[in-house]
Order: sequence, then C-alpha cells, then structure tokens
Amino acid sequence: MASKRAYKVVVCHNLVAAVESVEVAPETEVAEDNLVVTLKLAENFRRNGNIDGEYLFAGINKAKDFALVALDFVKKLAEKSEQGLAQHNFFGEPTWINPSLAGKQKMQH
Repeated sequence: MASKRAYKVVVCHNLVAAVESVEVAPETEVAEDNLVVTLKLAENFRRNGNIDGEYLFAGINKAKDFALVALDFVKKLAEKSEQGLAQHNFFGEPTWINPSLAGKQKMQH
C-alpha cells in the first residue's frame, strides 16, 4: 500500500514540541487549509482546556504557519492570565483562579 507525505505539528502541554515530515496512509485526512485545523485547535481547547494533539498538513509552510499560530494562542492566554493576576485585588478577595482554566480542572495544593 502506497503512502503519502504529510507534515505533523505535535503540541504537548500547550507547547509546539515538533514539526516533522511523516508518511501517512493514503486515506488519512490531511488539512489543505489552516482554518480547518485552527478550528480543531480551538475545539480541543474548549473541550480539554489545552491544545495538545497532532495536527497534519499537506505542506510544510502550512505546518509552520500553524505552529506559529498555536504558539501565539498560548502566548495570548498567558498574557491574559498575567493581566488578570496583576489586576486582582488580593486584599479584598485573596483568591485567584485563571479564567482560562476555570471549570476545566480542580486546583491542587
């Protein structure tokens, strides 16, 4: 059975861990459009509270562009968290929960 070349972006712990060339089965769905995969990234975040996963692309440039979008997504989450923490009144209400994770995971002490 013949295979086809694809480019995989691996995201682990919300960080892009790898961008690599892989051989996949001919019937494997490979994104031709970054919008489709970016929507999958957003859905993963809504469902799991992270963007971890393996995302396949037909071309290396689309994979690279997506990797940059994924990193920018996490950067914006971190900036939003930093702003919220800096603005929080710890004297009036001395607890803070990251709004990006609220309801998605329990706080562990």
